[in-house]
Amino acid sequence: MKIQRFLFALATSVFAASAAVPVVAGPIIIAGTDADDHGFASGGVNETGWFFMQRAFENLAPAVSNGNKVAVCIGCNGSQAQSAFDSAVALSSLVGSGWSTANLTSLADISGFFDGTGSRNTGNSGILYMPTVSSNVGGGINDSQLGIVNGFGSVINNFIIAGGGLFTQEQANSGIGYGWLTSLLPGISVNGDNNGSPFNASSLTLTPAGTAAFPGLTDSIISAATPWHAYFTGNFGSLTTLVTGPIANNAPGSVVLGGGAGGAIICGTPGAPACPVDPTVPEPSSWVMLIAGFGLVGTMMRRRHIATVAA
Repeated sequence: MKIQRFLFALATSVFAASAAVPVVAGPIIIAGTDADDHGFASGGVNETGWFFMQRAFENLAPAVSNGNKVAVCIGCNGSQAQSAFDSAVALSSLVGSGWSTANLTSLADISGFFDGTGSRNTGNSGILYMPTVSSNVGGGINDSQLGIVNGFGSVINNFIIAGGGLFTQEQANSGIGYGWLTSLLPGISVNGDNNGSPFNASSLTLTPAGTAAFPGLTDSIISAATPWHAYFTGNFGSLTTLVTGPIANNAPGSVVLGGGAGGAIICGTPGAPACPVDPTVPEPSSWVMLIAGFGLVGTMMRRRHIATVAA
């Protein structure tokens, strides 16, 4: 009976542990800005929005833990969006650390990235970047490309769980933008200006966490990379607000979120979002606990048998 009670307790603890699995492991920056549309490089130095992007990549890269050093843009269709991405990485510390870039624009290549059939895919990439939507920046990600991305929300989630990084800019001004986001953060809500009058065009403020995340970035520099087009509400899990902008009654809205690495979202607990876990794939940690537990049970049973024989 004691062993039966132990097995029941063990099973209960395994299922409880598996209900609180980490949902975010890699570093994340989710921005409601279109900084790629409001920046430039001069004399080998990124300015305003492009400087923010540079600092974002420099924040993410050291926390990428999957061993890959390629920053991949999904949907940089030339023009301003691609120039911003190229310059943000090229003039950053990533190049000296062995990072390179790739850009995927064809629907076949984007599908191959996520389903693993492409030569460039989530298995050999370190940072996934998505630019602002094409309605807000020349050469930005378009709805056809976003439609593919939205079908692979769980793949993005798994990429981050495996230690990959994510950096995205404003997608709210697409009717299908951010369709993948709730796979990572089930409790988040996106509030966009939907191509109407943008939010307060000249005022963004770094939080203390934002100042730490983006060395050298100031309120005036990031405010020059405006107007901005979206803010976030709801449950951010372990993500922290890095930049705020005034919304209704000048309350500070969360315009840029960041974090993830080293502070995983623990879902399935009171006040946290539900876990978007594939029920057909057991969590490795649960298997480890289960095997260890049954090993302990076997040891107890052997000892009990030896003691009985000895008696």
